[in-house]
Amino acid sequence: MNGAMASAACGSSTSPLLPAVAPAASAKSSACPSKKTTATFPRRTVWCRAAGGRDDDGLLWLPRRDMLSTLGGVAAGLVGYPGLASGAAVEANPVESCRKGDKVNENLVKCTDPNREFPCPPPSPAKAVDFTPESTVKRVRQPAHLLSPENQEKYKEAIAKMKALPAAHPLSFAAQAAIHESYCDGHYRYDPAEKNRPFDVHFSWIFAPWHRMYIHFYEKALGQLIGDDTFALPYWNWDAPAGMVVPPLFRDPFGNPLYNKNREQSRLDKLVDLDFLNAPTDAPLIPFDGPKDDKYEALVNKNLCTMYQQQIRGGKGARAFLGEKLCSDADARLKEINARSKKRGGQKVKRDKTKSQGSLERMAHTALHVWVGRSGPPEGTTCSADTGGVLGHNGAYTCNNDMGFLGSAGRDPLFYSHHSNVDRMWHIWSTKLGGEGFKDPEWLDASFVFYDGVENPRPVRIKFRDVLDTRNLGYTYDAESEKELPWVASKINPLVPRGKGAPRAAAPAKALAYPLTLAAGEVVEVAGVAVPAKQAGQQRVLVIQGIEYDPNVENKFDVAIGVPGDQASKVGPDHTEYAGSFAVVPSSKAGGGTLEGRITLFVDDVLDDVMGDRDTTVDVVLVPRTDEEIKLHLPPTIENQSQN
Repeated sequence: MNGAMASAACGSSTSPLLPAVAPAASAKSSACPSKKTTATFPRRTVWCRAAGGRDDDGLLWLPRRDMLSTLGGVAAGLVGYPGLASGAAVEANPVESCRKGDKVNENLVKCTDPNREFPCPPPSPAKAVDFTPESTVKRVRQPAHLLSPENQEKYKEAIAKMKALPAAHPLSFAAQAAIHESYCDGHYRYDPAEKNRPFDVHFSWIFAPWHRMYIHFYEKALGQLIGDDTFALPYWNWDAPAGMVVPPLFRDPFGNPLYNKNREQSRLDKLVDLDFLNAPTDAPLIPFDGPKDDKYEALVNKNLCTMYQQQIRGGKGARAFLGEKLCSDADARLKEINARSKKRGGQKVKRDKTKSQGSLERMAHTALHVWVGRSGPPEGTTCSADTGGVLGHNGAYTCNNDMGFLGSAGRDPLFYSHHSNVDRMWHIWSTKLGGEGFKDPEWLDASFVFYDGVENPRPVRIKFRDVLDTRNLGYTYDAESEKELPWVASKINPLVPRGKGAPRAAAPAKALAYPLTLAAGEVVEVAGVAVPAKQAGQQRVLVIQGIEYDPNVENKFDVAIGVPGDQASKVGPDHTEYAGSFAVVPSSKAGGGTLEGRITLFVDDVLDDVMGDRDTTVDVVLVPRTDEEIKLHLPPTIENQSQN
């Protein structure tokens, strides 16, 4: 697989988010020198590497090598490549209400799952080498729907050869899929003895650079397998009208290594919806090759408006576009949240989820994961291995696979071309839209380890600062397809009239009590949310934290400002009142149960559009879009925040 295992000396950390796993061996040891903290200290949990003399290599979070050899599947095969699936770790930092984030490298986070066949082998004995930038740009990524027949065949040949590699090979297709599974479904953990302390490359500023690294080494391996160092991974061009359908290259089921049966077949030849889960579940799908009638053009327009919201209106500044800091030591922030919740009569939040997605992750990226993945088991059956389900980290089967579930997304070749376009959106934001990444050394110096070289795999340590310019990685994107970006000039319109004479929304009938439940078909109006005056050099953001949800199912709610409740179900990214949404790709949680998250929406433009000159408050409207209930433990707030 493409990543390297975490080997750690003494350290300490706590996590901001998600799952739980069965306790491993105790983290306490007299071999761990004092750091003037204890396991009961409220801010952090101590763990350390054991002293020598153990038959499990002294690694408290891993099964012994002989145990690995009995697991079978990918995990057993990877024993020959110690260090696989390694990855990111968080050094303990003082708690400053998340003003100081986590320094990520390969040393401190551990991959573990004592009950499953997951690729968590011991650390590699080979020392990782530092990444060296490419001297020239040899690879030009092109839209998949415009790929020449010759390049289509090259792509099929490369994938077929990658799938033919033994699972033990760190650059096999099975190993590549396992990387995403381990990093994105709760298998990397700050402390495996602690529940709800996982590490995940989603939901924070880690998302874009980690996936760029991951896709880069995947792409290089494909070229090496066919002896072509100019081979470039094609991208699914879903931001352009001509590419708003699953590319035909991936849909042919006959002898095609790019085909995957675990896709929602009814949607493969339909016009995609980049705001998917907004439309009613019984809304008819629109054939991509059908008549270009009003419904077709309306969906194309909404897709382009979604891209405009993602890239421009809602993506101003690194925090808005790339996401918030990753903060594991969040207890100080948690105390602050609970103090505010107590004043409002709300319940105590058990764990603060301080990290938050950027618009790059939570919009088109998430919508298309769900669009492609299966909608469930065959009608009249339950989800199981027999009905094509995949076993999640919680020990239960899911049938939203493959793309529609984080644990199995990497098993579909389309996933990599989808993420190639997600990466392209970051590239466009940086090169054409004036976007600038974080200057924080904690972000720039974050590093992961991946394998490079099919013939002689070696671990390579690469930092975020190494991947800010794609030319350092030896690739770029087709310039011809970027001459015109149709979504840049998209026009969004108000859903309800504004200005003098416009009717004012009636006040909500009752006060809200927290926690409150969001349920399908029930719009929630939060009246009178205070709007601070804008401060120089900052943007106003709408923050909703303490969002509790079931990760195993589809979750989405939209957020609008200044829309009457009886009109709110119509709001979408083609409207000026649209502030954003909470949307996540389904995943699993060890031990079951719910997760908690938050969203930070940059709303300066929305406020400018909906507020009158003398307004000091606005009404925030929450519009549930999915069937499962979502709980909010705290009310929305609007505050000033720096862009970076």
